[in-house]
Amino acid sequence: MKIGVDEAGRGPVIGPLVVCAYASEEEIEAEDSKKLSKEKREKLRKELEKKGIFEIVKVSAEELNRLMKSKNLNEIEVELFAKAIKNLIEKHNLKDVEIYVDSCSPNREKFKRKLLSKLRGLSIKDLIVEHKADEKYKVVSAASIIAKTERDREIEELKKIYGDFGSGYPSDPKTKRFLLYYYNKYREFPSIVREHWETCKRIKKSLEFPLIFSLISDLKHNR
Repeated sequence: MKIGVDEAGRGPVIGPLVVCAYASEEEIEAEDSKKLSKEKREKLRKELEKKGIFEIVKVSAEELNRLMKSKNLNEIEVELFAKAIKNLIEKHNLKDVEIYVDSCSPNREKFKRKLLSKLRGLSIKDLIVEHKADEKYKVVSAASIIAKTERDREIEELKKIYGDFGSGYPSDPKTKRFLLYYYNKYREFPSIVREHWETCKRIKKSLEFPLIFSLISDLKHNR
């Protein structure tokens, strides 16, 4: 049995981080989720759910804020990847599995060693950790699609509460405007925001200076 593992939501400043471990013995149709439209991802997910088994692990922005007081993001992701893999193997009593992982760390060998250390006692035949594994292995692409669709659904629910804050990525002007206006009004970010991200730190720092008001004015005119 082959297991693919990938995440969605590592880079955004808003919303959860989602990890999926997916396994299947059937031929599946899947490709890198980043190359697919939201509608195509949802359609493929339905087919993938029929042909395989999977486990999802989600961590909210609020929980990430707490964890990042003592750990970096790579350390957190190792724990999440291990949890998703372990849950899937133990829940379905899988044996002699081959695991394919999309490395979230530049140092994939270090990431592999740390991940293996948390998977002791499980029946694992091989662990392959590679960069861009979601482009090479369909089982990883499948995990990527499910993780991404899960995050998409979470984001849509958050928008019902907070309004349209864009994609949640720091580079998105709509996301930046949301963060700026919210912090300017309440002097804190909502719990859906990852406060350890550099974008948030810059906004906090900028509010120490009167220049913020001219920036807000410019943003209003550029809407």
